This record gives sequence, structure tokens and C-alpha cells, in this order.
Amino acid sequence: MSRGDNRRGRKKYRVRYDRIVVMVLVVVIIAVLGSSCVNAVKGKKNVGSSPELARNTTTAVKEDKQTTTAAEETGNPVGSPENTTTTAVESVNTVSFSAEDVHKGNLVLVNAEYEYTFPEGDIEPITIVGNRNDCYQAGDYVTKLDKEVIVQLNALMEAYAASMNSTTTNVFVQDGFRTFDEQVDRHSSGKSKTFEAGHTDYHTGRTFDMFLMDSTSSSGYSYFDADEWFSQNAGSYGFILRYPEGKQEKTGENPRTYTYRYVGVPHASYINFNQYCFEEYIEDVKRHNNENPLEITANGHTYNVYYVPAEEEGKTEVPVPEDKEYTVSGCNAGGFIVTVTIS
Repeated sequence: MSRGDNRRGRKKYRVRYDRIVVMVLVVVIIAVLGSSCVNAVKGKKNVGSSPELARNTTTAVKEDKQTTTAAEETGNPVGSPENTTTTAVESVNTVSFSAEDVHKGNLVLVNAEYEYTFPEGDIEPITIVGNRNDCYQAGDYVTKLDKEVIVQLNALMEAYAASMNSTTTNVFVQDGFRTFDEQVDRHSSGKSKTFEAGHTDYHTGRTFDMFLMDSTSSSGYSYFDADEWFSQNAGSYGFILRYPEGKQEKTGENPRTYTYRYVGVPHASYINFNQYCFEEYIEDVKRHNNENPLEITANGHTYNVYYVPAEEEGKTEVPVPEDKEYTVSGCNAGGFIVTVTIS
């Protein structure tokens, strides 16, 4: 082989080596670019933890998977004692309430232990006779109930009449709102023996008695005893039987089939479903805070209900959700009850 051939051979060998080097460099560059892309994708997945997004997420709902599964297995409706803490609302706001506010609201408990203080602005008493519909009667011209109660009572009695394919019933209502002095007179005369003035539920303007016009009775009336429709549906309009059978030790009053109390739809539905008296319900709610609320389903809506103890002095900061509807009621027994509409 000539010297020229050797040179050509060596030159050709160098060209192939250069190509290999170039290919290696290309592979390295592609690997670097690929690694950068992967890191970029990972960065996008972590955007959810940025402070800006956290500020936009004002309320979070957590599910207790174990409780939810237990409910599915038992088939118990939401609101039953076995299924009461399935969600928790993380509140991001607080509202201040005064010491007097503890005694205001649809959930104020009044009995021999807890006195009603007649706080200003709690109720708006109006006469039944001037504000009822034609589905029931008023027992007299002066008995009053809170305005909200009459609105809901009208809706209940209209539905009750419709259940009987009628536009009216033989029900009449009396013994509503009582002033302190009126209860003094009733208690001293023996007409209201159990509770002294300040300690009767009638003070709230949310409690009343129902009777039936009865021509066969010597008095012309008989005590109201709810039929199946009324018992099953009263809660859907916010009403409970105030002194149910077998609850005397809790209520301090003998059972009565005709005395009803307005507490609001979710609370009444839960009380009636569980066959509680009002005192038992307040005890139940007091076991739940905003991190462990009582969950209630009523009329197609889901509610979270929880208790906030009142401060002994000054204002109480009550945690509430920022982006959901809620109401706050004093319970007249040491604190506030928050009701949040979840869905």
C-alpha cells in the first residue's frame, strides 16, 4: 500500500470519528432539554400551593371517608344518629356577637333552667287573626306570634289542607306570645303551673297551641293530635312538638300533643326524625364545633350545624364560612348555633 493510500485512509478515519463526536453531543443536548421539560411540568403541578391560589380558596370541605362508608353500608339517612359528622367546614372569617345576642334567635331554649330575657329585636309579634290565611282559624283577636312563624305556619296549614283535598281545616290556633306580666298572672292563677314568668317557651313568640273545632264536644273544641301527614311534614316547615311523650325529665313539662314550637327547617327535620325533644337537640349540637359539625339533610338541602361557646365577658368571635350562606342563633344556654347551607 502506498504512502498516499495510507494518508487517505487516516483522513477517512478522522472524518468518521468527528461524526461520532457530533452525534454524542446531539444526544447530550437532547437529554438536557428533556430534563428541563420534565422539571417544567413538575413545576406546573405545584402551582396549586401558591399563596395566590390559596387566597382564592376561601372555604374547604373535607370528607370523613370512614363515616361516609359506614353510612352507605347501613343505609341510614343523613341526619340519623349514626351519621352526623361526615363533613367539616374550614371557616375563614369571624363575626362578632354581644353577650345579649346569646338570648336571641329561633333556637333559644327556654324552660325552668333557662330564662327568656326579652332581648330587643329578637321577635316581631303580630296578631294571628290579621295575618293568617284561610286554612285555619285564630282562637281570638289578640294572640300574637313572631312574624316569621306566622309565614311558615300559613305555608304548613295550606299544605295540610291540600293533603285532605281541601282549602281549609277545622284547626284553630291560640296561646301564642306571652309577656312577662301575662305569665305572672297565669302562674299565680294556676292556669300555668309549671313555669314561672320568664321561664315559659311562650315568651319567645315561637310557641303556640293548636285545637280542633269539635261540635261533639261540650267545650266546642278538642285538643289537636297530629295525623300521619302532619307528623311527617311539620318539620319541613320548621315546626316541632314542644313537649313530646316520654321527655318529661328533659322538658320539665307533661307531654302535650297540641303545643308546637318553630325552630327552623333543618333543626325541626332532625329533631322529628330522631324523635328528640328540643332540649336533647341543643345537647346534641353542643357536642359539635366548626371542625366537627352536625350534618343534616332537609328539603333537598344539606346543612352543617355547630356550636360556639360564648365568651364570659365582651364579644364572642363566631367562625363562619366566607362563601356560603349561614345563620347564627343564640341558644340561650351558653352560646351560639351556626347553621351553614352546604348545598
